[in-house]
Amino acid sequence: MTTEPAVADTTAEPVRPRPRALSTWLALTLVIATGVNLRAIFGVTPPLVPVISDELSLSATAASLLTSVPILAMAICAPLGHALTSRLGTDRAMIVLLAFLGIAELSRLMMDAAVPLIVSAGLIGGSLGAISTLVPAFIAHYLPRLRGLATGVYSTSMALGVGLAAGTAQPVTDHLGGWRVALGLWGVAAFALVLALGAVRASGRGMPRAAGGHHRVSLPLREKRAWFVSAVYCVPMFLGFGVIAWLPSHFIENGISPGRAAFYLVLFQSIQLVSMLTLTPLTDRIPGRRGVFATVMVTATLGLLLLSMEPHGLAVPGALLAGFGIGGASSLALVKVQDEATSPQDATRLSAMSMLLSFTAGAVGPFLMGALADLTGTLTWSFWLCFVVSAGGMLLLIGMHPAGHRVPSSPSTS
Repeated sequence: MTTEPAVADTTAEPVRPRPRALSTWLALTLVIATGVNLRAIFGVTPPLVPVISDELSLSATAASLLTSVPILAMAICAPLGHALTSRLGTDRAMIVLLAFLGIAELSRLMMDAAVPLIVSAGLIGGSLGAISTLVPAFIAHYLPRLRGLATGVYSTSMALGVGLAAGTAQPVTDHLGGWRVALGLWGVAAFALVLALGAVRASGRGMPRAAGGHHRVSLPLREKRAWFVSAVYCVPMFLGFGVIAWLPSHFIENGISPGRAAFYLVLFQSIQLVSMLTLTPLTDRIPGRRGVFATVMVTATLGLLLLSMEPHGLAVPGALLAGFGIGGASSLALVKVQDEATSPQDATRLSAMSMLLSFTAGAVGPFLMGALADLTGTLTWSFWLCFVVSAGGMLLLIGMHPAGHRVPSSPSTS
């Protein structure tokens, strides 16, 4: 029987002045800043792997840990967000975790060996996993009428964070002091967000602090809705991290030049912004979920079919269809967490479990694809694996139902 650590129960404080609402634009700005911070490590690290490997004498296996360790740490530490918010409240927990993230990132300014650098990657990933579980409750409280839009903006900002970090990594390395500065600079961004959230709380517009008696509560491991939400989230995470890790190599293996393969990866990532920004806002107006989820799952499956059958001749449509579907599915999974939640604390509880499992799936995806490639001598079978996972994910449509319970929260003003 799985047991969970004791955490505090949360109930409303008996007497507390109603907090002032936060401006919609300010709330969206905080959501964007959070998303950018939560994915920067996955953009800033890959371009710097060659120079880091040369300076620290890293093997290819050791260098791969700089990206795989954070994903595993995100999975392991996802429940920490639930435990911490039960004691401190959502915004206080976010402030604490972001401060820890900033310290871990700034520590990389002093790294001169492989082990400390990999350990810092794990600490950063652990912070990101815990913070990620708090975002649905954060959105539900500050943007209760714009959950779909805000979730789309949040998902888009994560993708933008990857691009921004990747695009600035080499210029910062060349002109501002080397790869340590490029990695550590994101600690400054984390502390800037800490100051912003602290100012919001100091102004009286933060989320009410949870209070009440303390007794054992656990992640919703016995609840069917939690397993369903987790499954909805696991599919795009498995596919997303797996395809990003191996898509360029798959194209190169099939006769496409490295430069063009990199361009196709940009297409795959860029089209995700379109699906994130166009599909999730629909959920604010359309309570039904099966149609919009069917759109992204069918699109992803078709794209992966093209990439598996003919990666050379059908590279562009395959990358575009797969990217649109996988990106849309990942952002819609966040909406589904909020659909099922009955309170901000319940949203965090559901997020903790779904992200624990989905980040694990995200770490397993690239590994399984690489192992299958080693076994068969080609990446083609690895992409057929992704096709099977995506096609199987369409079975989740059977259990998809319209939005029911919505997280009660104070309204925001524009």
